[in-house]
Amino acid sequence: MNRKILILNFALMSMASVHAQNESNPLSFMIGKWEGSGWMMTQNGKQFTHITENVACKLDCTVLSVEGLGTKLDTLTNKQITVHDAFGVISKDMKNNKWVMRAYRKGEAIDAEIVFVAEKVIQWQLPIPNNNGVMRFTTAFTTSDMWKGTGEYTRDGQNWMRIMETELTKIAD
Repeated sequence: MNRKILILNFALMSMASVHAQNESNPLSFMIGKWEGSGWMMTQNGKQFTHITENVACKLDCTVLSVEGLGTKLDTLTNKQITVHDAFGVISKDMKNNKWVMRAYRKGEAIDAEIVFVAEKVIQWQLPIPNNNGVMRFTTAFTTSDMWKGTGEYTRDGQNWMRIMETELTKIAD
């Protein structure tokens, strides 16, 4: 067998292996580069942002890295400024048989369980320190190549208020 055929066979086997690993991760539908827009409530009202999310398969697809960046136009300088910069790691907690995320933002780390609420719809909750309520995030991938997210807030655990929305399109695998 000549060297080119051997290299091609190895490359094809590697691609098949990665594809098989993606299939075994129930969150593989998230993998790719996503781009779009969203809004979040601030003290000054709705703030509209441009958003990118990069989700990559790591360690044989047992871990997903998630990088999120939100920017908006500064009307004074006419330049894009960062309003959201976050990084997360999603993996399976084998001991408890659940998917978990550790999210990092501005020097803080927050752990949350990923719950599957429907096919290709996930949700997680983050308590706000000092018993100031809970934020709940729901992300749906039910439309091909679309990422639709909502964020909600509750102080009492009963009444939820929508505080953000995102709509992203997959631009690369």
